[in-house]
Amino acid sequence: MITYRLLSDDDFDSLYDCFLAAFSDYEVDMHMSRDQFRQRIVRDGVRLEMSAAAFDAERMIGFCINGVGPWQGMETAYDAGTGVVREYRGRGIGKELFAFVMPRLKGIEQYLLEVLTTNTPAATLYRKLGFVETRRLAVFRSSETRINAPGKIAVRSVEKPEWQLYQSFWDGYPSWQNSIEAVERVATERSIVAAYVDDECVGYGVVFLPAANLMQLAVAHAHRRKGIGSAILAALETPERLKINNIDEALTAALAFYETNGYKQVLGQYEMVKTL
Repeated sequence: MITYRLLSDDDFDSLYDCFLAAFSDYEVDMHMSRDQFRQRIVRDGVRLEMSAAAFDAERMIGFCINGVGPWQGMETAYDAGTGVVREYRGRGIGKELFAFVMPRLKGIEQYLLEVLTTNTPAATLYRKLGFVETRRLAVFRSSETRINAPGKIAVRSVEKPEWQLYQSFWDGYPSWQNSIEAVERVATERSIVAAYVDDECVGYGVVFLPAANLMQLAVAHAHRRKGIGSAILAALETPERLKINNIDEALTAALAFYETNGYKQVLGQYEMVKTL
């Protein structure tokens, strides 16, 4: 018989093993070390006591892990990962996980998640559960270096980010995993740089180092198309090519910028929200 319960810190090792098994055939490479998995759930604000798993006897065979925090002015739960190991799929376990966990999200106003646009069964389930698409997000990858960054732009490391200034550079808002709150949760695992013209900050970028994920990059409107964004991108590059996830597809200038710098959109995601 399949049973369901909330998680605790004692379940971390089983959750890690189940996560790797459930995502072993996913379209995105989700393999990561135990430490990288721990850093990921810290970044996503995961609270295990508000997350659930499915068990066959003592074996964890599915999970729904949730981050909790503010999102667009509302207290929000974020689905940081839902998966079921392959041999248990098709039994309604994903649906039962949501049915079990949602009544236990006390004090939460809305539930946020992302799902690949190609994952039709999952997207269909979420719509049936009352999730509504809010926007589409692009995932970029690159296997080449084609960043043309001018050499005269001063790019410096930043210890204390100037969020009020940085937000004035935005055209939209980042996804949950790339939000200001996420950046602050991984303060010891991030790298932030800023670009300056005559000692004026005109752009910045943030990378989550354990996974080489670009979390944020923006340039002041009056200083665009001058190579500043490319200089920031070059300064953030790691030995492992940067992964650029969840760029709002409505931000066409941003999409064109990454393509110009050698990145190609490889996947798309729906961002979806359910009011609780």
